[in-house]
Amino acid sequence: MNQIWQRWIQRLSSAGSLPSDSERQRLSKAILVFLTTIYSVLGILWAAAYWALDRPAAAVLPVGYSILSTGNLLVFFRLKHYVFFRSSQLALILILPFLLQWGLGGFAASSAVIIWSILAPIGALMFAGTHQAIGWFLAYLFLMAFSGIIDVTYIPFCEPLPPVVGVLFFVMNIAGVSFIAFILLRFFVRERELAMEALGEKHQRVSLERERLDKIKNVLSRFVPETAKSIIEQDPEKAMLDKYIQDATVLFLDIEGFTTLVQKYPPERINRAIEAYFSMFFDLIRKAGGDVNETAGDGMMVIFLDPNTRQHARNAVQAAVEIKHTCDEYAERRDPDLFPIRVNIGISSGEVYLGSTKMRGTEGDRWTFTASGPVTILAARLSQYGRGGQILIGDQAAQRLEEDVQLIPMEKVSLKNIEDPGRVFQVDA
Repeated sequence: MNQIWQRWIQRLSSAGSLPSDSERQRLSKAILVFLTTIYSVLGILWAAAYWALDRPAAAVLPVGYSILSTGNLLVFFRLKHYVFFRSSQLALILILPFLLQWGLGGFAASSAVIIWSILAPIGALMFAGTHQAIGWFLAYLFLMAFSGIIDVTYIPFCEPLPPVVGVLFFVMNIAGVSFIAFILLRFFVRERELAMEALGEKHQRVSLERERLDKIKNVLSRFVPETAKSIIEQDPEKAMLDKYIQDATVLFLDIEGFTTLVQKYPPERINRAIEAYFSMFFDLIRKAGGDVNETAGDGMMVIFLDPNTRQHARNAVQAAVEIKHTCDEYAERRDPDLFPIRVNIGISSGEVYLGSTKMRGTEGDRWTFTASGPVTILAARLSQYGRGGQILIGDQAAQRLEEDVQLIPMEKVSLKNIEDPGRVFQVDA
């Protein structure tokens, strides 16, 4: 039976709905059309009952309701004016039982047929919302109170119904109103339950997708420099902009004789050793406030930023000295799991172009966050020039250091593709 009603409602929903209607609007219109149809049929049945009981005046009202409701329904199907259709139907539902009650002689004589009027505020609550339903409910209370006042003075113009018939109509009126109210509430509660179930399933899917995205984000974040993540967190739109000039210190480190090591040890041990050393370097770099921008085989690029332009140069030198000491300590230990290495480090300070290098191809975009410019190139060339674990720094970086850092001036240094690198110093570590 429930499936038959569902199919009937679905058919009715298409008759008065607009293509732009939401699913909730289509459902409300379908239910009201459904109720209007039921009321029209019940009006004919009530009229037939009153006519059989020799109450022609009372029979006219239900028939008139059925005619008006049917006409109103046909107009709605043609013009799609839902607000007018809804208001007029609720008004008919409210007023007809009141008129019918006094056509039959009052509360007792009509078997309290006015109880059908309660379906008007219930309908308003379901079809028009809580705000408008208050007005309809107040109108219902007014009609009920007015009926109570005039009931004691009203003189009926027709004979009362036989007691048995009166009781039967009491049962029919109360049972009919209860049945329709229950069907309405059950249908809407069921729709709410289905909506909540769908919402719960969607929430679960969203939660699972969010967990998946968080896992992806956590994995991808390990490939993204901290500097880039910080910029994106502060201002996501800024990540879309071109590079901007920023004073920074750039550090490059390069494992000396890496090609020889690759030929001497198996790839698994090479990879294990590089990861172990780079992990130790990473901790030292982070402690000094640096950000590992990228690694490439035997090399690493690190960016140091600080509002104090002198401080990031000092931090870079501090990290470089600790990295050198770490390599020296492991060389003395003769650790069987880690073969000894020497790391040459180049440091340069000054203005860099910080931001995204954007590569756009037919298959998509690829962005790389980095610091570019002469400062970066000088640091890279110094790390390649170094020998025996040297820490070499450019002139601008040297000028920012405290006197307690011992610097050894280098003789003329010739660097690849740099005509004049300026003065170069070795950190005495």
